[in-house]
Amino acid sequence: MKKINLLFSLMFAAVVLQAQTVNVTLKVDMTGLTVSTDSVHVVGSFNGWSPTTTVLTQEGTTSIYSCVVVAKPGDYVEYKFMNGNSWGKEEAAPGACTTGNSHNRIVSAGLTDMVVPTVAFNQCPSSVPVKNITFYVDMEGLTVDTSGVHVAGFFNGWNPSFTKLTLHSGTVYKCTYPVLASLTKIEYKYVNGSSWGKDETAVGAPCADATSHNRLYTMPAGDGSVKNYKFNTCTETQINVGVKNAESAFNFEVFPTISSDYINVKFESANKNEIQFNVYSISGVLVSSETMNRTESNFVKRVSVSEFSKGVYLLEVTNNGSKSVKRFIVN
Repeated sequence: MKKINLLFSLMFAAVVLQAQTVNVTLKVDMTGLTVSTDSVHVVGSFNGWSPTTTVLTQEGTTSIYSCVVVAKPGDYVEYKFMNGNSWGKEEAAPGACTTGNSHNRIVSAGLTDMVVPTVAFNQCPSSVPVKNITFYVDMEGLTVDTSGVHVAGFFNGWNPSFTKLTLHSGTVYKCTYPVLASLTKIEYKYVNGSSWGKDETAVGAPCADATSHNRLYTMPAGDGSVKNYKFNTCTETQINVGVKNAESAFNFEVFPTISSDYINVKFESANKNEIQFNVYSISGVLVSSETMNRTESNFVKRVSVSEFSKGVYLLEVTNNGSKSVKRFIVN
């Protein structure tokens, strides 16, 4: 009987182990391109970023090429397609559907086998769902670096100088960033400055990974906010919500989000203070800046983008000490 129980236990363990991985199907459309004689490949976190390991198979006589990679449920699958099998032939898809400056496509593996929607080589879908996530950190007792406080994570390609927080209230800093909705969780850490070496290194359980010191956040169904912790600790502090914060709060929308001539910015606030519009390229370069004095708390402003190069841009709006960012694409 013991032998039977042992055999059953081993079989059960094998089934459980098998269930700990899922198949993720990746597809790319090569329409309009001359496919390399070395075929189409994909490099990513699943193959050690090897350009020769994972080849895609043409689906019949179509222009669609696909492959299946293995991942653990909930893990990030980060990747690039290649028209060939060597570096220099990889895509550099726009930042609207990739992670910051790295231009890596990314998706969170599901709990069961999944098929990622087909994308055109080196392009983003016409609509890229995002969730606006607000980050808070308390810098109490610290001297803030002259370059400011930043946050780095998968959502911005782990760039320590790309996403800056602004003073929200007291010693609390805040920013809102549009994170790809394809992610089910994000890892991040704060930087007292704008370069590695000034990032958090002492954070552990229960709010961060003990080895990487990366903070962890499960993405909500819609927009969300992370907890407000003191820098480099798991000590949570309250965000002071007072009259000043209520007056600083604002909402804005960008439409259309894909345009070749202009975008509209719909702005709503509880004050009539001046408003700052900054447009950045996806690599963080300031493209245009405008300060607007206004007499109305709510309005719609038209912004010309006809002279912008094609690509993804970030519109940063600052009003009364608060700041928020949204993406748009110039096609």
